[in-house]
Amino acid sequence: MSERKAIISGLSWNTLTVVLQVVIQLVYTAIMARWIAPADFAMMGIVLSLMGFAEIFSQVGIGPALIQRKTVNQDHVNGAFWTAVGLGLSFTLLFVFLAPWIGQLYQMPNLVPITQVVSTAFFISALGVVPRSFMMKHMSFRSFFKASMWSVVLGNLVVGLGLAYLGWGVWAYVWALFSQNVIMTLGYWILEPVRVSWKGTRKGIKELLRYGTGSTLFNALNYAATKVDVTMVPLLLPSGQMNFAGWYERSAYVVSLPITIMAKLSDNVLFSGMSKMQDELDRLRKLVLITTNVLSIAVIPTSIWVILHAEWLMTFYLGNQYQGAGIILQFLFVAVVFRTLNRVSDALLRAIDATFAASWIKAFYVVMMIAACLIGALWGIQWVALGIAISTAVHFVMGAWKGQQLIGGSLAQLLLITWNGWRIGFIVLVDTVLVKWFLFDGESSLLEVSVTLVMVMLTYIVILFKMPDWMGSPMMNPIQYLPSKLRNKIKY
Repeated sequence: MSERKAIISGLSWNTLTVVLQVVIQLVYTAIMARWIAPADFAMMGIVLSLMGFAEIFSQVGIGPALIQRKTVNQDHVNGAFWTAVGLGLSFTLLFVFLAPWIGQLYQMPNLVPITQVVSTAFFISALGVVPRSFMMKHMSFRSFFKASMWSVVLGNLVVGLGLAYLGWGVWAYVWALFSQNVIMTLGYWILEPVRVSWKGTRKGIKELLRYGTGSTLFNALNYAATKVDVTMVPLLLPSGQMNFAGWYERSAYVVSLPITIMAKLSDNVLFSGMSKMQDELDRLRKLVLITTNVLSIAVIPTSIWVILHAEWLMTFYLGNQYQGAGIILQFLFVAVVFRTLNRVSDALLRAIDATFAASWIKAFYVVMMIAACLIGALWGIQWVALGIAISTAVHFVMGAWKGQQLIGGSLAQLLLITWNGWRIGFIVLVDTVLVKWFLFDGESSLLEVSVTLVMVMLTYIVILFKMPDWMGSPMMNPIQYLPSKLRNKIKY
């Protein structure tokens, strides 16, 4: 299979995987939000943010190093496996001992046992690092789809909802996460078995660590920046306002769903594909422009629609206890646009081994996000969300500049290509406002949301078949990647 076909096939399978995961997660979260209090979600947000940050260090970039490296031998496999397992076990034990201190810091005694159980994910996930990395390297996304579906369905829908129904409260969420990790790791080994031994472990890990260290620093700073708000908000608000922290955490979670789709697509497909062509700058420049164009067309118009319906979506999805949280979601969805577009630059910088060179950008991003939390909290939680949106936009421009500089591209050309998404977004904005105000007196309802959502879909269809040039020039137009039968019906 050619690289182009492999990337398209990978995108198809990976898109299916992530979309189904998000749909299942939406259903799961909507039900759990009615059985678990907002304050419990704030507590889980703290735990998961700390775990996610530490997990980056627990694997020292071993997985990305296997994917990025052009040639991998048995020494690399052995070194990667035993290093990941050793570090995973060490971080599990570390958080078991740190749990009482974390509970004391946040003045939440229940955090102690929850942190101790959730921390087992370090060791469980470490066991699956090598087979998962080979799935990504070989672009075996059909196998990844199977492992993902097993874990999400059995972990969330069976274990999570089952325990929640039985009245386990926040512990239903905890054991769902535990089950999901176990099932996912087993799935990796069943579908992508790898031979492992002790031989050559030291030599193999030495050759992987240089890239792995840079990848770890890059990812750690990026993760810290994107989670610092969820971690800091509960500390900055008075203890009597923990429900507001819960509002913020759930808004951040809703925002994370589309970002998760794009993040997994970029990490699994773009990073793998760009790694294969890391020395072919012309192809890299074209791929960066095309993927930025596609993402802008997909994300900008839909984000505008969400922003216009934020308050209704929060209360409909999570319940009346989240009434008033819409303004937080509005600002955070502005950040969605720039965080999604930035995934292309992140994949590029990792693929061309420029993580050390670009880490200063991530460090500055962390500083901006901390400042946004500290300053915004002085006026209210919605101002924190606004500061996050501004910081994310600045970070996108900085990352795009660095990526284009390293591959000899043009930042102006990259920013200009997002115009296709912005002008389609303007059409969606006008259509939605007119329908909402003239047909529904400015009020959101299930009918109004359904009507405007159908209009967004019709806008895409009309542009696809009647105005395909709105999606870019023939060289950059995503239509060229559609199935031939559909592509032949479109004149562009």
